[in-house]
Amino acid sequence: MDARLLTPEDWLDLALQELKAHGYNALRAQPLANKLSVTRGSFYHHFESLEVFHAAVIAHWAKMTSGQIALAAQDIDDATEALDDLLQKTLCSGEALERAIRSWSTVKPMVAEAVERIDQERIDIAETLLCRTGLPKSVSLARAKLLYWAAIGRLMLPFPQNNVLSRVEISDLAALMSTKSYT
Repeated sequence: MDARLLTPEDWLDLALQELKAHGYNALRAQPLANKLSVTRGSFYHHFESLEVFHAAVIAHWAKMTSGQIALAAQDIDDATEALDDLLQKTLCSGEALERAIRSWSTVKPMVAEAVERIDQERIDIAETLLCRTGLPKSVSLARAKLLYWAAIGRLMLPFPQNNVLSRVEISDLAALMSTKSYT
C-alpha cells in the first residue's frame, strides 16, 4: 500500500485486527508498518508517538463498538425494542477484541482509565433506555449495571462462545429488565 494513501484509520483498523488476533504487544510501529508494507516513518507521519497511537486505538475501538451501539439505540423509538437490540448486539459479539482490550488495560493505566470511561458510557446507554421504558432512575441504573456486568462477565469466561443465550432468551431478558414490577 502506498504510504501517501494511508489514513490514520487504516492504521487504527489494522491495530484493532492485530490486537484481537495477537494482543497488545502487537501494537508497535514497525510490525504494523511491515503489515502495511510501508516504513515506520509512515506511522510517525500519522501519530507523533506510540502513546498517541495507543490513545487513538482506544478511541477507535470505542467508536467502532459503543458508538455504533449508541447510534443504533437512538434510532429505535420503542425503548424496550431498543434495549432488546442493544442486548442482542452486546451479548452475542465482541469476545476476542473485548478480551484483548481488557487484558491490555491490566498493564497500561491509560488504557484502564479509557476502558473505565467507556464502560460507564455503555452503562449510561442501557440506563437511558431503561429510563425510557418508564423505570425510575435508581432502578434503571442498577439494572443497567447488572446487564453490563453480565455481558462483560460472559466475555471473561474461558470459552465465552460456549456461554451464549439464544435470541429469544435475550429478548426475554430485555423484557424482564424493562418491566416496572420491581417492588
